[in-house]
Amino acid sequence: MNGEIPAYSKFGKGTTFVVCIPSTSVPMNNIQRIASESMLQQLSTKHLKAIVADDSPFNVNLVCDYFAKFEASVASVAYNGFDTFIKYKECKASNINIDIVVLDIDMPILDGRKACDRIREYENENKLKPTLIILISGNYNKEQIEEYLDPAKGHKADCFLRKPVSFSDFHRAVYSLVLNN
Repeated sequence: MNGEIPAYSKFGKGTTFVVCIPSTSVPMNNIQRIASESMLQQLSTKHLKAIVADDSPFNVNLVCDYFAKFEASVASVAYNGFDTFIKYKECKASNINIDIVVLDIDMPILDGRKACDRIREYENENKLKPTLIILISGNYNKEQIEEYLDPAKGHKADCFLRKPVSFSDFHRAVYSLVLNN
């Protein structure tokens, strides 16, 4: 397919493969472009603050760049679930309102699902309004994700996005979550 598959490996840590397949972009029609621009403008007025967590610095930077495109600020970044939970609590203790937490599911020390559970427990214990939580991963099937998003099984994550996450999917998900809460 005339693509590339570079591999990055760290002994004792693991290996990351990046699949790059060239494609042609489909031009966005004017209605889609206007709708997208309108959503970005509305999001930029919300002055959102986020925490971004992923064990891949590339993915952290990508999500931070996505937030910057609609003028949301990233209050903190983390590279494992445990640090995410600590940084979330520190922000709350410092009266820094966090609107969104983006969690990779597969992270060391504490995975994204367990970090999500701890955040929800902390919110319940302290009677805090639930923060929007977006889980991201490329490794889970539809049934596993639906179970984790099922409100009948307790309020966990609000949204799941499959990697690789496009900017279009990301900002549409954030728009839908923010405007529906």
